[in-house]
Amino acid sequence: MKLRPILAVLAFLILPLTVWADTPSVPAPKSFEAIYKARYHGISVTATRSLQTLEDGTQKFIFHADSWLASLKETSPFRWGGNNHIKPTRYRYERSGLGRNREAVLDFDLTNLTVINNVERRPWQMDVPEGVLDKLNYQLQIRADLLSRKPLLQYDIADGGKLKQYSFEVLGEEVVKTEAGRFNAVKIRRVRDPDDDRHTTFWMAKDWDYMIVRLQQKDEDSTYEIDLHRATLDGRKVKGF
Repeated sequence: MKLRPILAVLAFLILPLTVWADTPSVPAPKSFEAIYKARYHGISVTATRSLQTLEDGTQKFIFHADSWLASLKETSPFRWGGNNHIKPTRYRYERSGLGRNREAVLDFDLTNLTVINNVERRPWQMDVPEGVLDKLNYQLQIRADLLSRKPLLQYDIADGGKLKQYSFEVLGEEVVKTEAGRFNAVKIRRVRDPDDDRHTTFWMAKDWDYMIVRLQQKDEDSTYEIDLHRATLDGRKVKGF
């Protein structure tokens, strides 16, 4: 039995953005810890997303998913730059289990617009555009774009030696019920190629700094879903209504 699909959903999805003169200034994301629960073919999976603010002002975004079959961890330290945009510094991916361990480290040099990719200890360099993000922190960039009322367009993601584009659209607002309570949430869908049968949708709580409270992925054969179990935001317990 393979657990990779549910771990991919948990780690999850998903531009350099044009800055508008009238765009409101958005504060850096608040520190938080959010724990999610899911089951995949009877296997219990726990995932944690957390954001720490360090003494030098750097913020560190961490994702960690565990089951008895496998473990996955992503780490993304970054700085909150001008124009409401994240400035990545390093991205680290670690996976164990599933028959094969894997590690990748990406070091960002945004002054020279390059990234050093070190995948399985084989480093190489690639050029990247201004505004590039990594596979984890784009989630926080979406939060900033929602707060600044920008349309969600296309995000450039440095992904292990390749530059990929992820696009999203806002589908509206819904009330989402989770173990942590009910939340007023913005529903967002990743826009994929027409011949791609995967459908990724997630819900972000409007009243809690656009924290992700539900993530769902459907493909031709199955559906995976994770829901918020409990969380804190800036030291406060996250409560629904």
